[in-house]
Amino acid sequence: MTTMSLEDLLDEAGVPENLIRELQEFGIVQPERRDGRLTYDETDLEIVRAAAELSRFGVAGRNLRVFRSSADREAALLQQIVGPALRSRSQARRKEAIENLESLAAVCGQLKHLLLVRDLRRLKGD
Repeated sequence: MTTMSLEDLLDEAGVPENLIRELQEFGIVQPERRDGRLTYDETDLEIVRAAAELSRFGVAGRNLRVFRSSADREAALLQQIVGPALRSRSQARRKEAIENLESLAAVCGQLKHLLLVRDLRRLKGD
């Protein structure tokens, strides 16, 4: 996985440093420390870009905590389902667990999207 420095992240995302700091403060972006410096990956870059787009509508970093909490709960649920198999000594069982994890994540994403679509329809009065 490609990693980048804060400066690289700022250049790639085209955002001010204070946005990155705010996203870190609220746990939205979680850099890793490597060789004494913080590094970011491609997922962090995409998160920053999405947060920057939301900020254009007045959505601040603190408002994004709801997404962080939701993702944490989803990850915990999936860990309960496939966690034991992921820790298995059997290579085949771990491989199957990874495939199941990816499938489950896709279904969870689809369900979340459908629930949002339904709620937005109700909001619009459809």
